[in-house]
Amino acid sequence: MPKDTEFKTKARLLRVMRSIVERPYGYTKQHFAEEYGVHEDTIKNDLALFSELGLELDRDKRYRLAFKQNRTLKKISELLYFSEEERALLYEAIRNLRTTPEKQAQLIQKLHALYDYSRLGFAYLRKPHLTKVELLEQARSERRMVLLEGYRSSNSSQVSDRLVEPFHIVPADDMVHAFEVDKRAVRHFRLTRFVRVKLTDTHWAHEGSHNIMKTDPFRIVTNKQVNVHLRLSVGAYNELIERYPLTRGHIEATSDPNSFDFQADVNSQFFGLSNFILGFYHLDIEVIAPESLREHLRGEVGKMRF
Repeated sequence: MPKDTEFKTKARLLRVMRSIVERPYGYTKQHFAEEYGVHEDTIKNDLALFSELGLELDRDKRYRLAFKQNRTLKKISELLYFSEEERALLYEAIRNLRTTPEKQAQLIQKLHALYDYSRLGFAYLRKPHLTKVELLEQARSERRMVLLEGYRSSNSSQVSDRLVEPFHIVPADDMVHAFEVDKRAVRHFRLTRFVRVKLTDTHWAHEGSHNIMKTDPFRIVTNKQVNVHLRLSVGAYNELIERYPLTRGHIEATSDPNSFDFQADVNSQFFGLSNFILGFYHLDIEVIAPESLREHLRGEVGKMRF
């Protein structure tokens, strides 16, 4: 097996293991196959390997996975989990090691592979943000409702408190998947848009409605996605990755050193993407596919009034 393939396999195994440890009965085999772009049989083999290592798996009625509690699981959990603060300390420790830059880069790459650390940025290392993440994780673990205080909504342009059941926290995506009690629906909240988290003594009452949905590179959460293909100039490439850092992993160089290809599944309404294309059309952005994106852009241009 080539070294790069072997590394990707190990990284996937650890990520799958970490996900099941952190959120028992939260993911299915199909979810992991879609998440990592592999066949379900590949994930089936991963799960079989876990069993060989002494990690006995369990499934609920919806085929969501969990590890049965045993001594092996306890040891694995202790090894796999790092808080955001611990990850920051590890990162700094690696930078200060008395070793070669190449070895430092290798260690950092492994940390990135486990936690997608490169997507976080320094804002995520500040104490207020870490406190929010820790409280949300505590609420998720203890199945308690929380109050997101001072949430700034782009839709309503209002600031208000939201009573929610947080069931999936993704600091790297700046996202909390939660059931909002007042609206009786799953909603998605940006970690950076509320002031603080207040734990309540009320336990979850709507766990059956908890459902994790896909997040696209523009941080739009929806399972209704379409694949898009763009050809970008150097200027457009720079603007895209700087404004939407998650797009970086979906961009490849072309045979032309002055152009780049962006291919990814994005929300079917093209939120974020259409704003980028229309705002920077002068930087040479070519829509290769799909035709529905071209039609959407024409429609948006037709609505413009000056």
